[in-house]
Amino acid sequence: MPHQSTPEFEQDIMADCMTIQKELTSSYNAAALDSSNDTLRSVFINILTQEHQLHSAVGAAMDKRGWQNVHPASSPGLTRNEAQCRPHQQPQQ
Repeated sequence: MPHQSTPEFEQDIMADCMTIQKELTSSYNAAALDSSNDTLRSVFINILTQEHQLHSAVGAAMDKRGWQNVHPASSPGLTRNEAQCRPHQQPQQ
């Protein structure tokens, strides 16, 4: 007997995909940063880019179905985040 897919089941699968994509991008980013071989680093960065694209596609599909709560950033929130990051920036040389 085939499984009948429900919107809730599909939403759970898509949410799991988003979580997995976040973990994968984190892992590939760490691998790229830790790689001492330029060729290998390039491979990791290419895979990382593909994972970001997949994450974006899954997010867009969820947004299209109204399954993702994306809130636009407010101007005060952006200013606050920028101020928090400013002390951590390295001077450009």
